Amino acid sequence: MKTRSRLLLLLCATALTAGWAAGPEKVLVIGDSMMIVTAHATKLALEKRGIKHVETTTKLGTGLARLDAYDWMATIDEHVKTFDPDVSLVWFGTNDRQPMKTDQGIVDVDDAAWEAEYGKRIGQVMDKLTARDGTRVVWLGLPLMKDAAINKEVELINGIAKREADKRESVTYMETQPLLSRKADKFSAYLIGSNGRPIKVRESDGIHLSRAGADLVAEAFATSITTP
Repeated sequence: MKTRSRLLLLLCATALTAGWAAGPEKVLVIGDSMMIVTAHATKLALEKRGIKHVETTTKLGTGLARLDAYDWMATIDEHVKTFDPDVSLVWFGTNDRQPMKTDQGIVDVDDAAWEAEYGKRIGQVMDKLTARDGTRVVWLGLPLMKDAAINKEVELINGIAKREADKRESVTYMETQPLLSRKADKFSAYLIGSNGRPIKVRESDGIHLSRAGADLVAEAFATSITTP
């Protein structure tokens, strides 16, 4: 896996460093349950590279759909005000394919307005975190899940996030699937290490990352923002 991992890290770094200035001083890492282990791995990976100011906030069972349950917009506003990150690593979507409460009422998942509302919320997060000139956002795409029904939701949410990222020069959409599977279109619980032994990269729920999987994503991101 060593050669494959180095190639993937290089590809990610090449994609994300385009247009970036010198390495950032302050990095914010936020997200739902997918980010919990990854946030810790990312903090360590960045500190190894000399970036000491890393702030993380993760919340189990939250996302952008149920802002009435946990207000991520207010949390992000507070981070921008008090921490003022140069780069933000963001991961949402695991829990988000559900009805959303809006000023106009409840938008159900089968409602044609659902995608527009969810895209609006993603865009708001991106804009809040890039309001200051020179700030950047890296938005992580969700990898394939073990369950086929969940994968349909993942495909939809990833598509919305990528479209919003593509509208903004200061936002990069980063695929995680190539890092976490042996084949681009297949779920993999294990990768094969350089010693020929399997390395578990996903948890038994078929959704979340193991520590080894989180390390792969963290290393790709850290490399991307610190490679000249």
